[in-house]
Amino acid sequence: MPTRISTYKVLVEELETIALSHLAVKQFQVGQLSDLDVQNNEHPFQRFPVVFLIPEQSSMDRYGKVTFGFRLLVADIAENTEDLQKNVHNNTFMIIQDLMSKIIMTTWGQLEIEAETPVIIEPFVEKFNNNLAGWSVQLDLVVKSSFDLCSAAFRQ
Repeated sequence: MPTRISTYKVLVEELETIALSHLAVKQFQVGQLSDLDVQNNEHPFQRFPVVFLIPEQSSMDRYGKVTFGFRLLVADIAENTEDLQKNVHNNTFMIIQDLMSKIIMTTWGQLEIEAETPVIIEPFVEKFNNNLAGWSVQLDLVVKSSFDLCSAAFRQ
């Protein structure tokens, strides 16, 4: 029986499960980029690599197809310039590749989400106080939603 995904909350929980099942991922967060909990003097024990999900523009059509838009970041801390240019971008890209494989190649019979492809992937380097770097993915996920007035929250 496939996992039924028809709400934003269930979709985010499923993405968290997928992300945290990856052996290299240490943390999953959801919010706006300003919410990203970066390692600093106040948060010295931040766990990286992190998968960070930012909700973006979404859509629905009259037949119950809902497309949730996200920006998904996989980020890690670069210890130095060489690490940044080679290792962090390499390692975080490999995590992105694994996550996209899991999402894209899982069939509707197993999980009721579908990724629209191709996905756009961009490298980034943020100059917080810790050389955060990685990849950002524009991700549109299609789920089935029930469009019917029987289960809608209206008074009769």
